[in-house]
Amino acid sequence: MLSFVAWRDGHYPGLGELLATLSPLVAGYEWRMIIDWSNPSVEVSADAWLNSAEVLRLFDARVQLIDGEAIGRGVSSSASDVRLRAFDSGSWDVWTTRPDVAWRVSQLYPDAAELEEW
Repeated sequence: MLSFVAWRDGHYPGLGELLATLSPLVAGYEWRMIIDWSNPSVEVSADAWLNSAEVLRLFDARVQLIDGEAIGRGVSSSASDVRLRAFDSGSWDVWTTRPDVAWRVSQLYPDAAELEEW
């Protein structure tokens, strides 16, 4: 599990940007959204699985996920293996069982630190 500061030189990389930077590793994924707070223009059922393109559309550069989580899995899988959590718009937490995703996050965000618990 990794955590990194969300704000970077006055810029907040939102969920859409984070997913885009993790492509193509998660391009074919579907996502379940757990949203505590975001832009009011985004309405997502907690039971729905959205494909990556739909999440990118919903969470474009104008929409900030402040408290919430995206739980991802490969389309042919029933188990999630990537979780992206926005914590109070101050940090992003990433849980994954995929070493390639963890490596990519640590390369993109060198300040990412290990989390002891989710």
